[in-house]
Amino acid sequence: MPAPVAILSSRHRVELPKEIRDTLDWKPGEELKVVRHKDGIFIYKRITLEAACGVAKGANTDYDYRDRHDRF
Repeated sequence: MPAPVAILSSRHRVELPKEIRDTLDWKPGEELKVVRHKDGIFIYKRITLEAACGVAKGANTDYDYRDRHDRF
């Protein structure tokens, strides 16, 4: 099945395909983050600080040292 297509309007607006909106449960009025990456963009649903709390719960903290090569 081909990927859904969005078209840039003359007013520079993009409507996300219904299939994508439904899958991600995005509703009208939600804030989205748009991040430029090379020749494209990433679109994320904006999350609050409260929603991000606990994201690293269960991380391995057995060692103190992180080499700079551990980061990406």
